[in-house]
Amino acid sequence: MKSLWRFFASTELTIVLAGLIILDAAWGSIISMKNPQVFQALDQAILFPWLFSAGKANLNISLWIIILVCLITIFAINTTVCTLDKLYSTFRDKRPWQSLFPQIVHIGFLIALLGHLIGSIYGFRSPGHFVFQGQTIPVPSQEGLLLRFDDIEMKTSRRAGLEDLKTKVALLEDGKELLKDNIRINGPLIYKGIAFYHIEQGEAPTGLILRIDEEDFRIKFGGAFKTKDGAIFKLGTIIPDFALDETGNPYSRSEEYRNPYQEIITFSGKKAWLPLSSVGSSVKLEGRHIELSGYINAPYVVLNINKDPGIWFIIIGSVVLVIGMLLLLFLRGERAELVRRIEN
Repeated sequence: MKSLWRFFASTELTIVLAGLIILDAAWGSIISMKNPQVFQALDQAILFPWLFSAGKANLNISLWIIILVCLITIFAINTTVCTLDKLYSTFRDKRPWQSLFPQIVHIGFLIALLGHLIGSIYGFRSPGHFVFQGQTIPVPSQEGLLLRFDDIEMKTSRRAGLEDLKTKVALLEDGKELLKDNIRINGPLIYKGIAFYHIEQGEAPTGLILRIDEEDFRIKFGGAFKTKDGAIFKLGTIIPDFALDETGNPYSRSEEYRNPYQEIITFSGKKAWLPLSSVGSSVKLEGRHIELSGYINAPYVVLNINKDPGIWFIIIGSVVLVIGMLLLLFLRGERAELVRRIEN
């Protein structure tokens, strides 16, 4: 047991582990550059769930991460044993309190590492939530919790451009409004450990303005409408890059909106496809001239929703580490003199 303790408490092990971690990280950086799509997904994922899913399926390019996790685990054990060993000898030999400075750095590192471990197991990251004004979406992994996007407020100036941006949202649970608050750029809304980040904003169509027989209709996508003479029409699917196959059936050549067409369906089931690329395009259906007069636009925001239950451990650990570093930096001369006296 003593030999095992000495092994983990040795400075030589620390040096070897540090070298191996650097080499493994360098290997990983090369693999990451060669496989950007795989690691872009990791950037928006939690480490351990990703390792057991995508990482397991791509073991040839995720092996360096598994090795890195193992090395950091041993490094954490090494740091813990070294710290305990030094603390014991400091108090046993009644050394000056300045001798504790390096151990403060070690303790801060271990607390921050614990925070990363907790977040990598119990947290989640859910990117790319596209929310229109007035729309309500469920918050991931939180049953009954909803987020509603109410409004967006921008402050600009000629000199600075965009000075401030507020995304006004509300959180609801079981139909009751819990709170109203703002999400700012680099200023997320945090509720019970869940962080809501503003990524981008803009306007996008939520429906169409159609003219039929000199009458205009404002219809949301997927909605239906009825003309004065009782004819019923419905907006069906949208094909983003419209084309016809050899049999005359429509399909999309890509997922990009290069040539979008809107499906219009009558009550009897007849269909026609209306081009959406430009206002003024038209189609005939059951003897009626249907023309695209415009679009119904609405503000939208894109939000990332993350939960990191280990964030406070990371913050506290970082603060402790910085304090230890500052003590070492500003009282280094005094500590060096004390060490010299002790060794002599």
